Amino acid sequence: MNPLRLPWSTWFPALVERNVRVYVFGQSVSIMGTWVLDIMLNLVLWGMTRSPALLGLLNFLLYVPGLLITPLFAAGLTQANARRRTLWVLAGGLAVALALAVFTGLDRLSTAVLLTLAVGRGVLNGMEQPARQMLLATSVSHPDRIGGAVALNTVVYQVARMTGPALAALMYSTVGAGWGFVFSAVALVVMIGCVLHVRTEPGAHAAPPVEGRQGLRGALDFVRRDRFGSLFLPIVTCMATFVGGYQTLVPVLADRVFGDTAHYTSLFFGAAGAGALTAALVLSTGMADGALRRLPVPLPWLVALALLGLGSSNWLPLTLLCFGMVGFGMTMVSTGTSAMLHRTVPPQARNGLIALILVAFNGVIPIAQLVAGLLAERLGVQHSFLVLGCVMLVALALLFGPRWRARGRVELDAERV
Repeated sequence: MNPLRLPWSTWFPALVERNVRVYVFGQSVSIMGTWVLDIMLNLVLWGMTRSPALLGLLNFLLYVPGLLITPLFAAGLTQANARRRTLWVLAGGLAVALALAVFTGLDRLSTAVLLTLAVGRGVLNGMEQPARQMLLATSVSHPDRIGGAVALNTVVYQVARMTGPALAALMYSTVGAGWGFVFSAVALVVMIGCVLHVRTEPGAHAAPPVEGRQGLRGALDFVRRDRFGSLFLPIVTCMATFVGGYQTLVPVLADRVFGDTAHYTSLFFGAAGAGALTAALVLSTGMADGALRRLPVPLPWLVALALLGLGSSNWLPLTLLCFGMVGFGMTMVSTGTSAMLHRTVPPQARNGLIALILVAFNGVIPIAQLVAGLLAERLGVQHSFLVLGCVMLVALALLFGPRWRARGRVELDAERV
């Protein structure tokens, strides 16, 4: 069959490539397992302690190792070793999921054991994300499809984000946390099988040597020179700082404001996931260019207003709408920035760009989650949302203000600002 005639090729051009289809299938299953595991850890710890601060600490431990490990690990990634390193990291993740299942089955999953395994999960997470992204980017045969492949990767992530928390809550309240950890382990086995079936041909699509710095230093030089990247990479970091901690606050909001932790946790994560999925679908289709021109400037402001909405209302429809805006805005800006920069980054700096984006976004989120937990402990969950929203508005004014002053007006076009 001519791949250009596949029924999905018009809407999702990257899916014409076999490697992308295999990868996306495995990713869709494994990320579902990852969300089940992470949300299950939050639910188990909350059930043990009822402490927002410990929830913040848990999410901090799950992601903070990436601040150090991601750039170091990404620096050594190449097209030739991306699959091998991905497999080793997936095997480590499988071991952690199985350990959680065993400790739960033996009724030995204490707070200390849970947090210790969360550290291991965090270390592996810092390696897994750059390895998977490098494997995907270097297995795409046509460079023009890399942006679409990156967006599709986000699509499957957001599908899992929308359904994974609900599945985790359902399993937690019916069959128990142990089966959730078993499910995560099986999902990783599926991903391992798919990675083994990705066809990689080192050097087949390699670009000719290009002058310039390599790795992280090359990526930094590229972003500083790029008009879009020099503004929106800091915007991505700003959003991660002030919005990224919402995952810690969701179970607290569900319990203390709405009165049902499991039900409303899944509902709120589902709303955020639906918004994020919508953004990812837009970015993976032919609508991406128009969206990336019109939306990245206003969306951060709308997300800040959504935080204020979460902090000032206990009306369920408004809360769901605000979480949907949070998910849509975070994904559109972060994934859109990544897709735009991947289109033009010099080949020798691609691994550095992957590390830079992950550190600027994923690396900041654990600190945001820790701060959000501490704020909720001291101020209450809704006051925490209000503080984060207000400070984010000030930060956005500082980032956009100089560009708008230089143009003499408020410019909403991302290509001109």
